[in-house]
Amino acid sequence: MRRKRVWCILLCILLICAGSAWAEEPTAEPESDTPGKPEIDSLDDLAYADIAVQTGMICDVLTQERIEGTVIQYFNSQTDAMMALRTGKVLGWCCDEPVARYMILTHPDMIILKEPLATSNLAAVFPKTDAGKQLCDEYSAFVDQLWANGTMAEIDNIWFSTDESRRTVLDYTALPATNGTLAMAVDTTIPPFAFVKDGVAMGYDIDVAARFCEAKGYRLNVTQMSFDSVLAAVQTGKCDFAASCITVTDERAESMYFSTPDYHGGVVMTVMKGAIPAGAAQQLSFWESVSESFQKTFIREDRWKLFGDGVLTSLIITVLAILFGTLLGFTVFMLCRNGNPVANGITRFCMWLVQGMPVVVLLMVLYYIVFGSVSVSGVFVAVIAFTLTFGSAVFSLLKMGVGTIDRGQYEASWALGFSGRTTFFRIILPQALPHILPAYKNEIVSLIKATSVVGYVAVQDLTKMGDIVRSRTYEAFFPLIAVTVIYFLLEGLIAFLVGRIQFRINPKKRKPASILKGVDSHD
Repeated sequence: MRRKRVWCILLCILLICAGSAWAEEPTAEPESDTPGKPEIDSLDDLAYADIAVQTGMICDVLTQERIEGTVIQYFNSQTDAMMALRTGKVLGWCCDEPVARYMILTHPDMIILKEPLATSNLAAVFPKTDAGKQLCDEYSAFVDQLWANGTMAEIDNIWFSTDESRRTVLDYTALPATNGTLAMAVDTTIPPFAFVKDGVAMGYDIDVAARFCEAKGYRLNVTQMSFDSVLAAVQTGKCDFAASCITVTDERAESMYFSTPDYHGGVVMTVMKGAIPAGAAQQLSFWESVSESFQKTFIREDRWKLFGDGVLTSLIITVLAILFGTLLGFTVFMLCRNGNPVANGITRFCMWLVQGMPVVVLLMVLYYIVFGSVSVSGVFVAVIAFTLTFGSAVFSLLKMGVGTIDRGQYEASWALGFSGRTTFFRIILPQALPHILPAYKNEIVSLIKATSVVGYVAVQDLTKMGDIVRSRTYEAFFPLIAVTVIYFLLEGLIAFLVGRIQFRINPKKRKPASILKGVDSHD
């Protein structure tokens, strides 16, 4: 049965691979020749159209103010929004001008409409505290100096160049920490401002920040997280400052300080071209397309190491949550099983609170509120969050499993002189475990899948690493398939281990010789 399941999964992957390669195979025929697809050359042509934007940016407001009747589609990264445009899910992609400018360097079938939705400036942000104001003023003075001596134009040429070898940044982790270490929040899925290359976070904003730290005697610690968490990390003091293509707005300025802008641009609309110039598209066979995609996803820049790091992080969170969650659920059950009213009341309230809250909300509450003023890693917070959720599930399973044991088992045990504790561990629990373990195994599988949201609290797990790779390759197929297959393998491995435990304690599935081991059957 397992072999059939594996073969079915492999067949589905192969079919998806073939469909993806054929669907994404470029064509040199003009798109404008296709009936029903007129060329888009102005913002008014996008009236009542679906528009892609990244969550947390101001593009949605600007789009709805400027273009009548648009339907906004929100995506967690610029890469996802761009892929939605390229696959025809939306007609337009609204983003900051430098991001679009960078993307069309490698995607000549996209264009930026001439009329911008707004002009804007990009800058670093700092917490609205006395220390934040002092650091912001220091940073602003440095950026002013870069503009004055022409260094900012040099930085622009580096990161918007088609020469990949020029895109390097100094080793900011090895800078002498004469004046301390600064924590910088970035979203590394927004090239060229922040992305991962050869396992190192770099980009336009990180380059400016690294030069600042070098000049002022700071060491730089780059903390990677989703864009919609970047500003929250600064406001709550989790990071000293942030810079990830952040647009200066009056509303944001009410809750944080902006430095002198390090990029002058605007918000623009990007659409697909009506016709692709001759030579811009290259015909590839199916296997050539698959091979090239595989190289870009795993081999180039040793990106397989990112997946390895992501797997390790996901495993650490999962295994620790299973161990601590099981211990927590069992301990709470032991405190509550004899009907202690105080313990039961506290437990019911905590379970209602934990089970009624989406896990991503629980993560962010713990990270930004409960531990908002404490310097702890996102992995630590993730372990706590999933320990609470898994512990509540274990408590419920124990309560259900023990409840299936007939009351007469207790009475018979007491009649034989066993204590309450001995009765539970020697008589009740062994009978309850076969009822508990199947559901326990399902909870573990659910836990592994639930860890995919830890990227919201600056954890580089398997899913987040897939997003980072997609932001570099601009392809969805292999990164997503790799993440899917790895999750399947992790779930299968842990489910197998729990299944072996289930087999060992179930008398119906064990051999008689194993059950009677140590018993003299000839007595």
